[in-house]
Amino acid sequence: MTKPADYKQTDGKWGSLKYAVQGEASTIKSAGCGPTAMADVLSAIVSTYIDPVTCAAWALQHGYKAKGGGSYYTYPAAQGAEYGVTVRRLNTANIYGNTGSGAHAEALAALQAGNWLIACMGKGLWTSSGHYIVAYGYKDGMVYINDPASSSAARACNTWELFRKQVKYYWIVEVPEHIKGGGIVTGGEYLQADFVREVQMCTGAGIDGKAGPVTLSKTVTVSRTKNNCHHVVLPLQKRLRYHGFYEGGLDGIAGPLFEAAVNRYQTQVLGYGKADGEVTAGKTMWQSLLEL
Repeated sequence: MTKPADYKQTDGKWGSLKYAVQGEASTIKSAGCGPTAMADVLSAIVSTYIDPVTCAAWALQHGYKAKGGGSYYTYPAAQGAEYGVTVRRLNTANIYGNTGSGAHAEALAALQAGNWLIACMGKGLWTSSGHYIVAYGYKDGMVYINDPASSSAARACNTWELFRKQVKYYWIVEVPEHIKGGGIVTGGEYLQADFVREVQMCTGAGIDGKAGPVTLSKTVTVSRTKNNCHHVVLPLQKRLRYHGFYEGGLDGIAGPLFEAAVNRYQTQVLGYGKADGEVTAGKTMWQSLLEL
């Protein structure tokens, strides 16, 4: 079996980011299991630059966040289609506790064929209400799972019998043959619109994927000594790595390698006579990265 990425919605790099519509204060940590599950599969099939911030920002822009809850059931297929991945919903009626539903047999067959499942679970081992998870394998009666909210061994591998009793809805993720063979994507494209949406989400600007004066006005100064752990550091690291300037890890911390990348960008792209290692709020480097 081929395991997709295994992001956690609780990760400090994005857990406290607001994933909410007007009138609520939910975060990726509290309500972002859907975007985290989608990030698992899209990162493995499309691009390693896709993470829960990428998916949550897209979901917010396109209206897939449900007020007072998580993500609408129409969300997985829609975002899959946006990134060229077929995510097919199996059932529209809730089958929680209905072990005789034909959806279970179809879902199991998909797993055995090397495809993945996104499942919305009901009350039980995985959740007290509703929760998206990713199932990526089946062997000897056991199902293998990425749970966006937990690393518990029981929640990562359990019996198919228990799993199917607690599933409410299934989606089949059609995994390309080269991925089934173990060829998980390394690298991939980092779309400009994704970068802009992530910056907008991290800075509190309106999310539309199109940079403008309002987005620029919301930017913050980032350097080794200023806002070096701000949420926006992560998309900056990704953007600089994608363009070949940053060689460090995507850890959301602006350290020496980040500073070196900023300096290279300033001298090689912006033509600075003297680099300062700082992405200054509203100034030239932000304008260039946002392509304003």
